[in-house]
Amino acid sequence: MTDTVNTAPSKWSLAAKDGLILAAVTVVVSTLTFLTKNGFLSGLLWLVKLGGSIWLLSVIMKRYGKAHPDESTFGYGVIVCTLSALVCAVWSFVEYQFLFPNAVAEAFEQMYTQFDQMGAMLPEGFSDVMLRMEDNYAQINCISGFFWCVLLGIIFSAILSRSGRNRSVFTPEEMKENNDDEFNF
Repeated sequence: MTDTVNTAPSKWSLAAKDGLILAAVTVVVSTLTFLTKNGFLSGLLWLVKLGGSIWLLSVIMKRYGKAHPDESTFGYGVIVCTLSALVCAVWSFVEYQFLFPNAVAEAFEQMYTQFDQMGAMLPEGFSDVMLRMEDNYAQINCISGFFWCVLLGIIFSAILSRSGRNRSVFTPEEMKENNDDEFNF
């Protein structure tokens, strides 16, 4: 008795590879942003990263749609973006906690200086909250960054899946059944 082995990679292994490729864009640009310390250049890099990430997600989803015409590209895009968000969140934690720990202190010091220059009166207890936030910034940024990237991934996957061939999560038969049910009273 011979067992046939499916040599095609699973959806999850493909998504993991594509998620790593998508995350690499953010990891590289994020690290360059820390190294440049130029506000304009950092903003420009962020815009290029956003556009490049959207374009790359589009390419990934179209490629998957061509290889798997019976599956939804939206679902695949969400999986890729979620795995990419996980890598990006962990990388941001590593950056703030280990690679560039002074960046948080510098940013908070700059904020306090701006408050002083404006003559702003800080509410009572605000300094304590800000100090706790500064101490836990790597964790806060990791968690909030993960959710933000997943949310953007869902939005862009939905938008990009509308332009692809595999738009619906329903098979044509299910769509016909749904349309027929609408008119049966």
